[in-house]
Amino acid sequence: MLVRSLAAVVLLTLVAAPALLPRAAAGEPGVTQFLKLSIDRVTPEIVSTAGEPFVTVTGRVANIGDRSVRDVVVRLETAAAVTTSAGLRTSLAGSGDQFEPVGDFVTIAPELSQGQSAAFRLFFPLRSGAEPSLRISEPGVYPLLVNVNGTPDYGAPARLDDARFLLPVVGVPPDPSLESTDPVSAVVPPDTSRPVGVTMLWPLADRPRLAAGVPGATTPVRLGDDELATSLAPGGRLDTLLSAADFATSPPVDPAGQVRSALCLAVDPDLLVTVNAMTTGYVVTESADGGLSGPTRPGTGQEAAVNWLGRLKSLAQRLCVTSSVYAQADLTALHRVGDPGLAAVATTESPDVVDQILGIASVRGATLLGDGPLTGPAVQLLSAQGPTVAIAAPDYTAQDSASGEQPPVDLVPRRYTRQVVTAPVDPTVGAALAGAGTRPSSPSYLDSSLNVPLQQDSQVARRQDALAAMLWRGLRPATEPRAEILVPPMVWDLQQDDAAALLSALATSINSGLATPRPLPTVIAETLAAAPATEQPAPADALGNARARFGDGVVSAVAGASGRLWGLTAALTTDERTGLTGTEYTAPLREDMLRALSQSVPPDARNGLAEQRIRRTATTVDDLFNAVTIVNPGGSYTLATERSPLPLALRNDLPVPIRVRLDVDAPPGMTVTDMGEIVLPPGFLPLRVPVEVHFTQRVAVDVSLRTVDGLSLGEPVRLSLHSNAYGKVLFIITLSAGAVLFLLAGRRLWHRFRGQPDRADLDRPPRRTTADDSPDPVDTAIAYGPDER
Repeated sequence: MLVRSLAAVVLLTLVAAPALLPRAAAGEPGVTQFLKLSIDRVTPEIVSTAGEPFVTVTGRVANIGDRSVRDVVVRLETAAAVTTSAGLRTSLAGSGDQFEPVGDFVTIAPELSQGQSAAFRLFFPLRSGAEPSLRISEPGVYPLLVNVNGTPDYGAPARLDDARFLLPVVGVPPDPSLESTDPVSAVVPPDTSRPVGVTMLWPLADRPRLAAGVPGATTPVRLGDDELATSLAPGGRLDTLLSAADFATSPPVDPAGQVRSALCLAVDPDLLVTVNAMTTGYVVTESADGGLSGPTRPGTGQEAAVNWLGRLKSLAQRLCVTSSVYAQADLTALHRVGDPGLAAVATTESPDVVDQILGIASVRGATLLGDGPLTGPAVQLLSAQGPTVAIAAPDYTAQDSASGEQPPVDLVPRRYTRQVVTAPVDPTVGAALAGAGTRPSSPSYLDSSLNVPLQQDSQVARRQDALAAMLWRGLRPATEPRAEILVPPMVWDLQQDDAAALLSALATSINSGLATPRPLPTVIAETLAAAPATEQPAPADALGNARARFGDGVVSAVAGASGRLWGLTAALTTDERTGLTGTEYTAPLREDMLRALSQSVPPDARNGLAEQRIRRTATTVDDLFNAVTIVNPGGSYTLATERSPLPLALRNDLPVPIRVRLDVDAPPGMTVTDMGEIVLPPGFLPLRVPVEVHFTQRVAVDVSLRTVDGLSLGEPVRLSLHSNAYGKVLFIITLSAGAVLFLLAGRRLWHRFRGQPDRADLDRPPRRTTADDSPDPVDTAIAYGPDER
């Protein structure tokens, strides 16, 4: 009786009973797509011993082609449990030969015209003494497929679409076909003898939003768009992620703190910097390229930023927090840039930003690579920054090249250098998590053999794949190792239902005994202890998606701008009035260069957006150099004497002082005293440069300004100088005349001392006398001088 009633239930839940239909082809859908099948709901999402022994799949078939389709029928198919990590991906693509029908085709519509759709609902027991059933008798992860066939106008019956998803079975409930007084005896629980140590990183990140090329101390803050206002507001993406983590780890929901121990917030410092800036008010640029000169409008997310950041600070007090690489910069590209200072900002200095803004002590010692692969250049960059545990996906393909079989993924810790040890994550699990949500993606580290089409699957189907991937290793007690790190994409776009389901799966795995919490500090300590002392060969230089690689033009532009900026920063000092330092003033521009290398941007758009951002940043760096100049007088100077100082005026439009040197290209005959290092404060600084001139003429003098390390500042100035100082010829003539006078005076004195008349006196007129016969004083003064009177 029970078997017959179950069969009746199956028939009643379908739209119509199957007729005598031609069998559809088992191949993939044709190139021209006529029908689109989507899964709207799977109940239960996770099968457990305490749940119902039935699985319900509901969905819809839509005609998206250019003609009507007749005799539209659907069928549910199932395959054997997944046995390898690769199977989590390969079972979702391919020919589908491994699938077997659960029941017959069922008609859902006699005909679907263009634009029409029809709903379906499939309902089957997990196992049953009589067909139809899913034939699932033990825990595991099972691939399911819904197949839709039809006959397009002017065509033959064919398989027109399918939808695949994974069904995680934590425990098998009692068989409803068994007439037993003790149904618990038929329960098949999972094997919990070897639980998996599980760690889950919960990302809070976004793609770069701050407008490029804006140095520090610029108010108000300028954003390229206002999408963060929506994301931080109630119901937004970042609000959903924060709310889900807060709820799942709250004491009422997680009284034993099991989920709280396994979960750790992975926070991008760039997001914190942006949100923290939004709390004081900001503007949004309206220029097409996000430039600094375009019009702006007030931002609308200040209140949302204040509330979100306050909630995050509160959650961070009771939950593990770790920092991602700044702006999720690509470490492989950053190594190609070859800037150790920029690499330090991206890695070792990122936790300082998180700690300062959130007021906590974040977990140190691990580097989260996120979307990118761990390549040889990335290992070299990390090794130069000090000891770290690199949390990254290893290189893994769907099939072994020799045997053609699906190999197990290698999750054993490796030591590549004395400084770098890896804590591997399963790339197939990471890819399944990346497929969840409203904007599915494939991580850059994923090998092409593991890629599956994401856009054709519904959000519900992709959520099922993520749930199954999270639970798969726990359901395979023989699979090694018995530890796992769950790493979703940093920019994760989940709906509230998605986030709740995934965190519920984490709690289910722990509460069912399939997993135990493994806090991130424990991961770091155990990885360092388990890593062999022998260093392994470095990974390949190029791994994963080749389209995600940053071009050489982007890398060289970042390197050039970064080198110039470091040179300028070294010359800047602290403004005593405001406390602003040169490093703080130029920090946003260095961060811009990391934002240009961000992996949060989809691969196809990375290079274009990176070029746009670094071009604006490089322009600003040039403007900073040109902001320190020599004021051009626009006329000519006249030096009154040979030692008259050269008057100059220096101008500094930066908000911090800068250490500079003057370079005066003096012509021959002009000596300039080196003034040494000059601290030029913001504003104007008049100078009097000591010079010595040994000519009388008009000359051109070139004066330039540079940093103490020799970098040119501003534009050189050419001064027109006119000197009234004695020249060499006039100096010689004067000296000769003085010598002649000296000789003549000496000769007269010589004759006088000897009592002889001098020849110069022989032609003198007779001496005139006065009335008393004394010499005329005028004649005496003229002829003999004062000493002869």
